[in-house]
Amino acid sequence: MIRLFVIYIFLLSSCSSSSTINKQTMIISQDTITFETLAEDFYGGMTDSKFIVIKEETTLNEIYKLINKNKSPGIKIPIINFEKETVLVLFLGEKSSGGYSIAVEQILDENEKVTVKYKVTLPKLGEMVTTVMTQPYCIIKIPKTLKEVGFKKID
Repeated sequence: MIRLFVIYIFLLSSCSSSSTINKQTMIISQDTITFETLAEDFYGGMTDSKFIVIKEETTLNEIYKLINKNKSPGIKIPIINFEKETVLVLFLGEKSSGGYSIAVEQILDENEKVTVKYKVTLPKLGEMVTTVMTQPYCIIKIPKTLKEVGFKKID
């Protein structure tokens, strides 16, 4: 009887350890990617919500031309080495007042893609805000990636 009990315990423990191994092999690798904020402001000129991955200078210049359209002096276009860096632009779209902003919180390098986690700030109820149309945006640079870039809003 004791032998049967010992064999039963052995079988149970070996079953549970094999399921643990399977769970461990299914874990997705995630590394945090460092980033640098190049610009963020409330007046970006883009009326639609849009996320742009920039991998060459021409598009970067077009984005800064849009942002600088109604600014004097305009924001200086950063020097980017596109052989080593990628630029990401997050436009929140046009809002009816101030108090809105968009900012990158974290970037994860997942197996097959890069996920940009961003946060949107809204005006608080009763908060004094400007009564002018705004177009919040954020521009960041990351090390060059050839992976698909996805954007995920977090609370």
